[in-house]
Amino acid sequence: MSLTRPKCNPLLVTDTFHIILDFLSEPEPDLRRAKPDIAEIRPPQNEGQRALASLAQTCRVFSEPSLNCLWRKLGSLRPLLRCIFTVEVVDTRKNLRPPSLAEWSIINRYSRRIQELEVSEDNTLFLLECSIFEPNFLPNLRVLKWVVDDYSGSLACIRPLLGPKLVSFDLFLELETGDHKELSSLLKTLPSHCPGLKFVSFDLFPDRNAESVSPILSRTICGFEKLARLAIDAVIDGVALQHLVMSPQITDLVLRIRQSSQLEDLSLLPSDTPFSGMKNITLIGPDLGSMIGLLRPEGQVFSSTEFRLESPPTSQLTLAFLTLLASPLRRSSLQSLALGWEDDSDIPDFELQDNPYIISHDTLRPLVFFHNLRELSIDLMNHISLNDEELVDLARGWPLLHFLHLVSGDGPPAKHLTLQVLVSLVVTCPELERVDLDLDARVVPTTGVGVGVRSTIVKELNFQESPIDDPRLVAEFLSQHFPSTVLTELLCTRRYFQEWVQLVTRLEYRRIDEPPSRLNSVAFPCDLGAFILCILDESRPACTFDGLTRRADPLVA
Repeated sequence: MSLTRPKCNPLLVTDTFHIILDFLSEPEPDLRRAKPDIAEIRPPQNEGQRALASLAQTCRVFSEPSLNCLWRKLGSLRPLLRCIFTVEVVDTRKNLRPPSLAEWSIINRYSRRIQELEVSEDNTLFLLECSIFEPNFLPNLRVLKWVVDDYSGSLACIRPLLGPKLVSFDLFLELETGDHKELSSLLKTLPSHCPGLKFVSFDLFPDRNAESVSPILSRTICGFEKLARLAIDAVIDGVALQHLVMSPQITDLVLRIRQSSQLEDLSLLPSDTPFSGMKNITLIGPDLGSMIGLLRPEGQVFSSTEFRLESPPTSQLTLAFLTLLASPLRRSSLQSLALGWEDDSDIPDFELQDNPYIISHDTLRPLVFFHNLRELSIDLMNHISLNDEELVDLARGWPLLHFLHLVSGDGPPAKHLTLQVLVSLVVTCPELERVDLDLDARVVPTTGVGVGVRSTIVKELNFQESPIDDPRLVAEFLSQHFPSTVLTELLCTRRYFQEWVQLVTRLEYRRIDEPPSRLNSVAFPCDLGAFILCILDESRPACTFDGLTRRADPLVA
């Protein structure tokens, strides 16, 4: 969660100055999501931090607000230690000692400005352990993210950070075997110590070791009075699950369903409407059939939905689910839909590869009713069987689409997409910025096809399971129709990665006059499942193979 300043009057000099400071303190945006005009002028994060540091040393008027922006959000407490120790002492932790009284006065000068903190490394834990008896440490902390694998003894450091000002708390712990009395005590008092919590996340694993705290965690979840967003990946009982699905105040929910029987045991009447007040919901469950029972044709108005499954659904089940999801009430509200495969599934890979269920045009037909859809992602282990005409027919229902991700499971589908569908998609969806597809790049559209179609809005194309024969022709086609596109995170099978390396090389040489900051990285999986990272440095890509770096030859055909 990012803390933003309240709306202010930009015509006032003071407010304008604070807007500029907030602009400098924000991290560099994702170029794939940002609008071109914003992405061009946003300074890199390190440059923004340097500018704030310079402003802080200019005069007293600039110093306080600049320091507040510099220290507002920290990924660790190393910067505080650097105020009193050398870099070598902090990095090596040799001769690292508790701060003296005089040094605490220096630390508190900056710690009072920290509003967001992530705890994930030893130096941060060390300073927190030293601060247990320091009453003025981090008095304005509002966002706390605790990501510690070995938490034994470290939870005592959390208690001084808990208070009425805390609005967001993320807890990520890898639990060992035992009764976890320290964790149970912390969870039991969390609602009373932090009555203002609105955003909470619990990720406790593995399940077999987290079952001992399940009753207390369940009562804790039911004890939050102002909770608006909850993400939970931990074992909870039926009472807590019933409380979550029927909560009128939670608007954002990420919930993992461990077993289908958990949903079957819910005491839901036909007139009950689960998730009635929620706008954004992510459900992770064993199968799609268990989630259908939670959908209602009325009373559920979602803006964003994501369903991650541990087993591939049948074609009939997928159709039934999408048909129910596309109720008239949700057709205008839904802007983001994702159907995905959960990586933590225990199903063997060979069973997933033999999945006989195919997603066809008829299966996806209910999606055409979502006319306000901005993002669509389908990444199940099912084969997607679509040709160009069928995908374009579906896309006519998504005039506002920005992001399209359709990835097929292993195996030869009955129908294939081709490069021609890219040209048709940008005509049908003029706001499209990113496309991830499995297509057949061996057939390149002939001269005259798609003449005049040229999109500068599309910034990223990803092709995963895409055979290719002639990189030169494909490079000419892409540069002709998508001159602003960067092939980032280009993932393809080992059978074609050499051809795609040549394609990327040709595309970058065609844009040799592009500024270096526009070039990105391309990753290819090698035989061992690792990634061959191709770093596009200025105009020539360097390909790394097993630790050896060489320059790619742009003239290789």
